[in-house]
Amino acid sequence: MTEQPGGTGPGKDGGDGAEAPDRTPDGAGPAGRPPLGGPPSKTDASGLRALLLGGLALVFALFFFPAGLILGIAAVVVGIRARRQAKGRRATAPGAAGGIVLGSIGLVVVVFSITVTALLWPQMSAYQDCLGAANTVSDEKACKTTYVHELEKKFGRPGLDLSRLEQWT
Repeated sequence: MTEQPGGTGPGKDGGDGAEAPDRTPDGAGPAGRPPLGGPPSKTDASGLRALLLGGLALVFALFFFPAGLILGIAAVVVGIRARRQAKGRRATAPGAAGGIVLGSIGLVVVVFSITVTALLWPQMSAYQDCLGAANTVSDEKACKTTYVHELEKKFGRPGLDLSRLEQWT
């Protein structure tokens, strides 16, 4: 049997199974052919998409939580689908696990933000109304004192130290 040009066999690579000399050292395919492995598959892109969505979910959860909620759910769903597809193909889904983690953290931040907003809405609303009606600095201090007193009642902690609140008001 004769050797085909560019093929491997006992005469071409010495019979020890070593890589054929017409392959490049970085593992690319034979000269004139595309590299082994080819372009990233759809599963790979889905994993990276999940990672991007998860990162965006975390950022938006801090500044605009409705968008963070949507992006967090999307990141988790896309990440889980990417991992399932990769498992079915016996491949990897780079970025899918990170996307699931970042999306989940973003969802936790969103749920925390919604909970705090719902819990403190009456006090914050009353405080903003009071500040809007305040004409003097002493009126603003009275609003703050009332707000702190309302928070103390809400959390059942009289004498609650909210001195750091002055920075934000």
